[in-house]
This record gives sequence, C-alpha cells and structure tokens, in this order.
Amino acid sequence: MAEETETDELAFGQEAESEEAGTGEEEKADALQRWVWADMSPDEREQRLTELVEWVEWLVDTYELRNQVARCWYRHPRLIELFSALFIGWVRTYVGDPTKLSTRAELDWIKELYAVLPRLNSASCQTSHVAPPAATYSMRQTFDTWLAQMDRQFLDAPRSHPAKGQAVKLAKAKRQEKRAKAKAKEAGTGRSD
Repeated sequence: MAEETETDELAFGQEAESEEAGTGEEEKADALQRWVWADMSPDEREQRLTELVEWVEWLVDTYELRNQVARCWYRHPRLIELFSALFIGWVRTYVGDPTKLSTRAELDWIKELYAVLPRLNSASCQTSHVAPPAATYSMRQTFDTWLAQMDRQFLDAPRSHPAKGQAVKLAKAKRQEKRAKAKAKEAGTGRSD
C-alpha cells in the first residue's frame, strides 16, 4: 500500500499542486504537454523519465510482465513513447474525470495494454542493451530529392476525380428523366382537357 501511495504522489503530484493553486484549463493542458519529450527541458525530461520508470516497474510487477518488457526499455525512444502513452491512458482511466469514462474504461485500458504488449520488448536486448542501428537514410532528404525531380507524376498530375465524372453523368441522366416525366405529365394533362 505504501508503494502505491509513493507512485501516486509521483504520478499526480503536479496535478495535485495545480489544483491546490486553483489553476485553470491552461495548466491542465500544460500537464498533458509535459509528455512531449522533445519539448521538455533536460531536467524535466529526467524527472518525467524517472516517474515513468517507477510506474513501469509497478506495471511490470502488477501484470507479471518481466519476460515481456525489455529491461533497458528507457534507452529506446519508441518504447519510451509507448510506455508514455500507456501511462497517460492509465492516468486518464483511473484518475481522470469519471463522467467522461465509459463503464468499461478500466477493462478497455487493460485490453490496450495487452494489445501493445508484443511491442514492449526489444529482440536485440535479451541479455544486455544493444543500440539500434543508425538510420541508413534520411526520409526527409530522400523526399526533398524526389520533390526536386522533373518527373513528379503524383504531384503534377491534373486534377481528376473518378467519381466526379460518374456523378455528373448521373445528374445529367436524372435531369433528363425529370424532363421526360414533366413532358409526359403535360402531354397527359393536355389529352384530358
């Protein structure tokens, strides 16, 4: 029970402080933005990663995931992002506004955990950390090269929507049908007079 209290204090300390200070919606938005890792100061990044490590440790123990989570997950940016998303979802589910949650919110969060579980490991880090290989290309660089090429069929193709031509044909047919019905009606009323 004492462990849960310490984790809760770490996870929700900032939110509790802002509620005590009587802050508004702006501070709530800032609290969520603190998980945009690239937007954090180095000190904040270290503090939040420490908080996340403690939560992941609780998660691994609670759900018995020792063999399914890389021990060095905090050294892999993709795993940090996945655990951050799980943590934020957990906070919203278990501590968020109860009026905005479904009656199955907790079960839904657990389903999401198990859906992501196969991605929470690193095959190369079974006994010790192995850094992922450096990227062999820059997607932005190859895109810029492609963008500068003379033959850019996808971007330079004339506007054309296959369904638009069909829609025009259908509309034309509908107008012709209405005209024909109107003429038939006129012809029918002309005979009866």
